[in-house]
This record gives sequence, structure tokens and C-alpha cells, in this order.
Amino acid sequence: MTAADLPHAFTLACAIHVDFFEALDVMADKLATYPAGCLTLETADSAISGYAVSHPYARGRVPKLNHLLGALPADADIYYIHDIAIDAAARGQGHAEVAVDLLAAHARGAGFHEMRLLSVNNSGAFWRRRAFSPVLDEQVDVSSYGSDATYMRRFL
Repeated sequence: MTAADLPHAFTLACAIHVDFFEALDVMADKLATYPAGCLTLETADSAISGYAVSHPYARGRVPKLNHLLGALPADADIYYIHDIAIDAAARGQGHAEVAVDLLAAHARGAGFHEMRLLSVNNSGAFWRRRAFSPVLDEQVDVSSYGSDATYMRRFL
């Protein structure tokens, strides 16, 4: 993902994550803070039909919704998948799975042994198929992400 991709990714985010709005400057901040963790999915005609945003973060904490990161935490010890969004027309073709695999390879290469995320919008089954499981031994405030939000992890 580049800065030029942000308007398209933001438009997708607004359409897909209606209940989890994040401003364009928040998305830009995540790209600026950790560009290696931001990906786009392009169709054959170079249109953006999906994206992923991820970055190192600290175990047991979740980035606040619609807040700037500013910098990575000094105690970052896990790799956090903040968002994967695929346009409805591109779903069901394995793009999200490929994005997860790319992020896992990147996280391993960067020396991380664990990825974490918040499962929202009834996406838990997808994440379980990608080897994520709920984190049951830590108390994490996920209330701003909705009643079905589940803090999950995958060991690498």
C-alpha cells in the first residue's frame, strides 16, 4: 500500500466496516508508522478491491478504534492484524487467506512468534480456519469493537 492507495482503501473501509469507522488520517498514520504491514489487493485492471493493515503491537492490548498509533509500542512483542477488508465482488476467491499467509510470513521474518487480532462481524470461523484461537487467559477490553469481538491469537 502507498499513500496514493489510501483514498481507495478508505472508501472500501467505509463501505465494509460501517460499525467500525476509522478516519482517513488514522489509516494514513498506520501506513506511515508501519508501511511493511499495509497491503493492497488489486484486480486485473489495477483497481483496489481489498487491503490489509497490520503492525507490531504489545500482547494483551488492542489499539483503540479510530485513534492514531503515532509510534509502535516499545514493548511490541506480537504482530497485530488490525484489518483485512475485501470488496464484496472479490470475496470467496481466497484473497483474505492469501493476505493472512503473507502477513504471517512477514511476521515470522520480522522475528515474531505470535499474531493477534480482534475478530469482529461474526468472522470467528474464518479466523479459526486460519489457525487463530481465542485468547482466554488474558483480560482485554474489546468493548468498543462490539459484542461479538473476540481477541484471538495464532502461534507462528
